[in-house]
Amino acid sequence: MNSSWRHRVRRLRFLLLGLVASLLVALAIVMALGQLLLPLAARYPERVAALISEKVQRPVRFASLEGFWRPSGPLFVMRDVTIASTGGGEPLHLPQAAVKLDFGGLVLPSRHLINLRLRDLRLGLHRAADGRWSIDGFDAGGGTQKVSLGNVSADLWLSNLHLDIADETTHRQYGLVADQLRISMQGAITRFGGTLRRENVSSLLTAAGTFATDGSNGRVYVKGADIDFAALTSDFEFDGYALAAGKGSFESWLDWRDARVVRATWRVDLDNLAVRGPARTVSTAGLHGIVDLHRRADGDRIDWAGRDGGDLALLLPHAGNRSDGVLAGRNIDLAPLLPWAGVLPQMSPALARWLGEGRPRGRFDQLRADWNSDEGVRFAHATFSGLGIDASGRLPGVSALKGELFGDGEAFVLSLPTQATTLDVTGVFRKPFVMSSLGGDIAVYKDDGDWHIGVDPLDFRGEGYGGQVRGEFVLPAGDGGPFADLYVALGDGDITAAKLFWPIHSMSEAAQNWLNRGLVAGHIESGAALVRGNLRDFPFKNQEGRFEGRAVIDDLVLDYGTGWPRAEGVSAVATFIDNGMYVEASDGHSLGNAVSSATAAIPDFADGILDLRVSGAGTGASYLDFVKNSPVGSGSRDALDKMKLGGTGDFGFNLLLPLKNAKDFTLQGKASIKDADLVADAWKLRLDGITGPMSFDGKGFSAKGLKTSFHGQPAQLDVAIADATGDPSSMVAASVTGAFTVGEMVGDYENLKWLADVAKGRGTFKVGFDLRKTGQGDETAQTLRVDSDLRGVELTMPTPVKKPANVATPLSVTVGLPVDGARLDLALGDIVRGRLRLPTDKVPIAAAFNLGSTAPTTLPAQGYAFGGHASALDVSGWVQYVVGLSSGGSGPGLSSLDLTADDAQVFGQHFAGMHIVAKPGPQELALRVDSDGMAGQLTVPNDDLRRRGITARMDRLWWPSADDAADAAKKGKAVAGSATATAAALAKTESAKAPASPAAPKTPSETNEAGVAPASLPPMHLQVTDMRLGKARLGEARLETWPTDEGMHIDQLRAQSKNVQITASGDWNGDEKRSRTHLAMDFASEDVARMFDALGFAGILQGGRTEARLDATWPGGPSALALANMDGTLKVDVANGRILEVQPGVGRLFGLVSVTELPRRLSLDFGDVLGKGFGFDSITGDFRFADGNATTQNLKIRGPAAEITITGRAGLKARDYDQEVLVVPHLGNSLPVVGALAGGPVGAAAGLAVQGLLGHGLNQAARKRYKVTGSWDKPVFTPIDKGQPSTAPPLQ
Repeated sequence: MNSSWRHRVRRLRFLLLGLVASLLVALAIVMALGQLLLPLAARYPERVAALISEKVQRPVRFASLEGFWRPSGPLFVMRDVTIASTGGGEPLHLPQAAVKLDFGGLVLPSRHLINLRLRDLRLGLHRAADGRWSIDGFDAGGGTQKVSLGNVSADLWLSNLHLDIADETTHRQYGLVADQLRISMQGAITRFGGTLRRENVSSLLTAAGTFATDGSNGRVYVKGADIDFAALTSDFEFDGYALAAGKGSFESWLDWRDARVVRATWRVDLDNLAVRGPARTVSTAGLHGIVDLHRRADGDRIDWAGRDGGDLALLLPHAGNRSDGVLAGRNIDLAPLLPWAGVLPQMSPALARWLGEGRPRGRFDQLRADWNSDEGVRFAHATFSGLGIDASGRLPGVSALKGELFGDGEAFVLSLPTQATTLDVTGVFRKPFVMSSLGGDIAVYKDDGDWHIGVDPLDFRGEGYGGQVRGEFVLPAGDGGPFADLYVALGDGDITAAKLFWPIHSMSEAAQNWLNRGLVAGHIESGAALVRGNLRDFPFKNQEGRFEGRAVIDDLVLDYGTGWPRAEGVSAVATFIDNGMYVEASDGHSLGNAVSSATAAIPDFADGILDLRVSGAGTGASYLDFVKNSPVGSGSRDALDKMKLGGTGDFGFNLLLPLKNAKDFTLQGKASIKDADLVADAWKLRLDGITGPMSFDGKGFSAKGLKTSFHGQPAQLDVAIADATGDPSSMVAASVTGAFTVGEMVGDYENLKWLADVAKGRGTFKVGFDLRKTGQGDETAQTLRVDSDLRGVELTMPTPVKKPANVATPLSVTVGLPVDGARLDLALGDIVRGRLRLPTDKVPIAAAFNLGSTAPTTLPAQGYAFGGHASALDVSGWVQYVVGLSSGGSGPGLSSLDLTADDAQVFGQHFAGMHIVAKPGPQELALRVDSDGMAGQLTVPNDDLRRRGITARMDRLWWPSADDAADAAKKGKAVAGSATATAAALAKTESAKAPASPAAPKTPSETNEAGVAPASLPPMHLQVTDMRLGKARLGEARLETWPTDEGMHIDQLRAQSKNVQITASGDWNGDEKRSRTHLAMDFASEDVARMFDALGFAGILQGGRTEARLDATWPGGPSALALANMDGTLKVDVANGRILEVQPGVGRLFGLVSVTELPRRLSLDFGDVLGKGFGFDSITGDFRFADGNATTQNLKIRGPAAEITITGRAGLKARDYDQEVLVVPHLGNSLPVVGALAGGPVGAAAGLAVQGLLGHGLNQAARKRYKVTGSWDKPVFTPIDKGQPSTAPPLQ
């Protein structure tokens, strides 16, 4: 640019600046003048009204006017304004209006000088039935007035404007509120802009646009941000559809021509969109994209451009009365679109709910569809990928599918190439099905309003399973639930895959848990399933439908119950019908038990009860293994682990197992075993050849009457485990019953072997074992129990324990196991009760015994304690037993003894009312005995008993003699009471039951009635103050003995009193069963009468010095002394005495009865002369004792009256006579006496004469011989010389 132009530009700039400055100055002057003149304008309201009327082209009047100055110009506020109608209608009344003069309008074309400001108006908009829009007019409460803005040269500023919209196409009315709205008329064009909202809705819309003054053409732009579309469009509906929810922003561009919309464009960004339709409301994630609508004369076009890059075009050409359509698209995201299909009323509720809740997804890669109003859909094709939907209710879900869609107005088909996917039917099954391959065709069609989804076939394969599906789903038009008619064929598979197919809602949780746990492993060879029915009724229970499945299973491992051993190698056919299951197995095993057949049934999965029936065979070891690994024996596992069982057998059981609570199971089973050997080394138990049936249930195991062998003897075995014992605290109870010896039963227990020494013979015993809980945690106690009636068993311990084999006496022995240190309780009838603590290596034995039926309550610290009362008691036997305890051993001995007895036996003799007390001392044992016949003190040394012996100091010892021992025994037994009587009665009863024999066995001649082995007795040092033998009063006595190898030697037996002196020595040899005694005894007395009185035979002889020697042997002990049992000799020498009237007794031995009768036999009754009895000068003779007889060949009785010689036998056992008696009377010596008695002195002289004449010849003439026979009670005298029996009556 040259300088001249620069000069010109500079001058132009100064000119312009001056012009602007002048204008500003002028404007300032005008504004200043306006401010000065504004009060004057308010004084002329008529002129202001005329000016406004001219501008709005209609009369305007008002009641008052106020003026205010504003920066852009003056403001006039009018009150009670009336604007007349141009068409003769009602005028528009406004309570207030304002006119603003904008001087900017003088220089800016977009602004007007006059700005009319109105508020609280209502503006009516109308949409006609043909879709044309029009403005009805304003309303301010006094009526509606049509408004034409065509000639108005002003701007309208409207505040709080209510827009009332009436739509005849929908017959609905809507309302909007414009807080601020500006309308500017510029010739034929009207422009507007402002903010809009729904009443009581906070969302604001911004709107702007232009339209022709008549409204025929125009363009509108509307924008909203953070809009609650549900509230904004709460009363907007289109054919029954409306927005129920949705928030976001939008922009809308709308063009119309001739009052019709010709193009509309929307940009929408909506989230959480919900559309309410006639039937239901459907929700989607949102909608994001642009929709463009074009309306042309030949048709309409709608385009969609999604924010995700997808686009869709819908062409709706017009062809007369027919409408056509073409839909084409690519990369269409189906997630926001598919749920909208659910809002259609023709969509079934189930399908709509599925589309709405299942979050459908996928993409149409390519899409095209053609249809027309006459034929409907003529063609449809699409390729899709990622097509999926979540499960909803019982409708399935799918993760992703790809394929093609073909269809027309009748149906469409999904063609699925083989692909991996996941099917989710968790509304029915517990877990989605992960498919490694899925392929086939799915057809969808509609019939009578119902949607049908069919497959034929659909191949699938998952992890451990595979097969084909054929059939269809039907989704009814109503809300009746989906109907299935499907058939599934399964191929090879893994049994664990079956866990995916449990219907979770129809099958109880317990049933599912059981199946999931129970199916451990296995192989499905083949399978099939059929489903027909409404799935809403599944599982089918009352014939509403049909479900049936079948699977052939091999090598199944089944864990059918918690705590139960698994079944393995099972071959089975499983059948599922409706809501139940039935499995039939033909092979399998469990812990070595082979299953030959089995069935498992669950009638109703909802109830969840397994009915398992199994039969099979196994070995004893496998049986035992099964029991101890099951709930039946789990509580007794420690005990069962100690057992070994052999043999073979078979079994069968029925298990009812509530799957919800497996602990409440019910089990009933039976088994049999054959030739099984049971060994329990810990208990020293062995049973052989166990055979028989067994039974078990859910709470225990029992077997009764099993045949077995115990120590080689046939026996019966009973076993009970757990609750089968009948005792909650008992875990195992077993018993063996058979005929055993005590030695066989206790032979394995060292501490009990002593029982075999005191119990001989074989009897029926029940040996029981019991394992029980102690109640202290898991601690258990083992007990061995022995029960028997002891029939056939002889008890060799002293009376009252002693018993013969044929007498029944109940025995009960209970001992803890192991026996070392265990408690032992013993009960023998009502005879004795015992309680023992068996010894250990460190603790000695402690035992307490009570005679009678009362058990001891306390134990001594160690040793043995005896007490109680017995009806009969073998004192000598028990003293020997107690002495053995207290001496000669290293263990504990006697602790205490205090016994009473009604009948006490001492070496076979009976003493009534005896009391024995023993007090152990540090050096010796002191025993005190008190009874009517025995009283005194015995001292037993604790050490060296065999040498030192027993010392006894007895106050009295009244020993029954052999002749009256029976009487003493009867007396003792009478005192013993009813207990002994009962025992005797039982013994007699048993004897009566025994079969008769030709000859009763006789007691051996050497039976030791004392029951004591004489060699076992220690030395005896006995001193007695008052010694009696039967009726014999022997006075002081002394006894000294010592043991020998054969028995006992009696070194000295001496008794001395004023009437008799006895001295004896000898031996007692033998054992406790058989023994013999040999004694040589000397008797001496100065008066035979007193000696006989001392010996208990008073009234036999009178006067006379006596000497006698007895050398004899007899069976039994010394106390068994009896003439009838002797084998020996007796030498008698008696001088100067008299034989008295002989009573039954020892006189029978000598035949003295015959002697006293002889004078009468000879008819020579010298009673008055001789006095009472028969006087003698001497009695001499020798007797031989043998075989129960006393035989003499030289017994002579010499007396003043006669000389009598007796030879022959007197039967001591048979109590009879076989003797000859020779009587030679001394008649001569008697004649003087007879004469004197008859005739006084003359008679006496005559007697002396006859004596002198006849002398010895007369004696020989009267000689007489007799044969004496008959019994002792009735002897028979037969004269031998005359051959005639005696005529004298028998002796009574």
